[in-house]
Amino acid sequence: MTDHATEPTTAGMLPVADGSRVRTVVGALLRRHRGRTAAVVVLFLAAAALGVVMPACLGRIVDAVASDAGLSVVAGWVAAAAVGAVGAVAVTLWATRVLAGLVQDLLAELREDVFASAMRLPVSTVDDGERADLLSRVTGDVDAVAEAGGNVAPTLLSAGFAIGVSAVALAAVDPWLALAGLASAPCYVLGTRAFLRRSRVVFRAVRIREASRSQAVLDAVDGAETLAAFAGTDHALERVRERAAASIDAQIEGVRVANRLFRWINSGELVGLSAILATGFLLNLQGAITVGLVTTAALLFHRLFDPVGRLIFGLDDIQRATVGLARLVGVIDLAAASSAMPESPSPVGGAADGVTAPPGIRVHDLTFRYPSTDRGIAEVTIDVPPGTTTALVGTSGSGKSTLARVVAGHHPPTSGRVLVDDTPYYLSQELHHFRGSIAENLRLGAPDASRDEMVSALRAVGAEWAVTALQDDPAADPTDSRESPVPLDEGRIQQLAVARAFLADPAIVILDEATADVGLHHRDAVEAAIAVLRTDRTALLIAHRLEQAATADRIAVFADGRIVQHGTHAELLASPGPYRESWLAHRPHPTQHTEPTREAETP
Repeated sequence: MTDHATEPTTAGMLPVADGSRVRTVVGALLRRHRGRTAAVVVLFLAAAALGVVMPACLGRIVDAVASDAGLSVVAGWVAAAAVGAVGAVAVTLWATRVLAGLVQDLLAELREDVFASAMRLPVSTVDDGERADLLSRVTGDVDAVAEAGGNVAPTLLSAGFAIGVSAVALAAVDPWLALAGLASAPCYVLGTRAFLRRSRVVFRAVRIREASRSQAVLDAVDGAETLAAFAGTDHALERVRERAAASIDAQIEGVRVANRLFRWINSGELVGLSAILATGFLLNLQGAITVGLVTTAALLFHRLFDPVGRLIFGLDDIQRATVGLARLVGVIDLAAASSAMPESPSPVGGAADGVTAPPGIRVHDLTFRYPSTDRGIAEVTIDVPPGTTTALVGTSGSGKSTLARVVAGHHPPTSGRVLVDDTPYYLSQELHHFRGSIAENLRLGAPDASRDEMVSALRAVGAEWAVTALQDDPAADPTDSRESPVPLDEGRIQQLAVARAFLADPAIVILDEATADVGLHHRDAVEAAIAVLRTDRTALLIAHRLEQAATADRIAVFADGRIVQHGTHAELLASPGPYRESWLAHRPHPTQHTEPTREAETP
């Protein structure tokens, strides 16, 4: 990780970049568009200069009327004021348009950088933390930055230049009046400092608690069946309520912080305008200044009310965007750091140092721990001979999926060794159908697959329904880019996933509860497809049903990150232990066919 990125603020959370690193990234983005950036500065400066024309002309009109200068003089100043007002509006619109294009290009580049970085993050990094943290960054934080860039940036730039030019014009009218206007500065400075000091903490807490709330909702939805089986629904709902309440409390505190700022701003406006009018009155009595100039000074200061208010009120959105940027840059830096990390001393792969790789899969004294949560597996040793299937069973969190991910190469071992003949093909329980046609989804596993090869793969896994759709699929022709999406249910999506693996033709397949999310009416078709995929291949099968595990050549029973039993189905049934107990307790009744929960059917 770069020196600028910080550690996660909460266990399991991804890192957040500090302010200097955020400024570096924003500066690098702006340097890619130097010409348009300079144009934006010049246009907003010109708009601000035209904006002071009207107050100056109104002051001249007051003096002209007071001195009885005549209608033509007054009309001339009125025309000049109109030209200045129209010019200010026109140039502001022009500047805003140029800025909008620049901001949208910058946001597009930032989105691409963040998404590409998120896709490059090691699976172990995402698995180690809360998925909702990454999800909230690539959605909520990107939206916050986009809103600030698209809506707030033009307003704040306009306000900033208006304040600067108006302050210079006020000093040019009369230095004493400008000093009188500075009486408002303590209110603005103290209020803004208090706001910045408190708001950054509050708004960062809001983002963290929103991510925490989202994670609780995701956990409850993903584990709905398990929660129902173990009467844990009320506990899950209470967890969601607690995190939602914490999120609401943080947002309410944010509103309180903003309201305190508003009071400071209103006080500053009152103090400043009163000081200018009082000073102008005294100077006019002494004959040092005309009523028209006092009017111009008062109007210039009054003109600051709106931009100062917009600038300070916009700090709310700027703070949110800054926090969002820091979280997004944290993802970018983490991905860059992960890419630069040296290889693990115990990699997954073939035999090293000229030693011939053993057949199948050999796992020796393997330990893997997630850095933040310390979950994982410990001292696991297991051999899977070539062409055989070993099933991994155990309760949720026992370590079977972690072993599968280490063997697949998703996680580097903490210690121990994993040796495989070929790169494994990993097929998880999560059902993915990427947007597009059947052919495009199949070619994710074999980019050069022909139509005939895809048809053969579909028929091999029993997906005859997809063969007909493929015949009419324009994307089956590599020269045709049109999409022809087909409505699919979860069973058919998993059949396509198996067909995709079949096309890839790996020597080793890892099936992580591949039927867990498939309904009962699709189970037979999917299990038949998986049986075809396993034929003549070395396979690790993570089974959520013991009937499925019984089809494997050997079975390993996991508990607390370790293998507690290992043998064939018959051997394990003949020996006392968790496998035999679970089999006898949950064996389907001959006259009753139900779909037990995943947790109830594993040791």
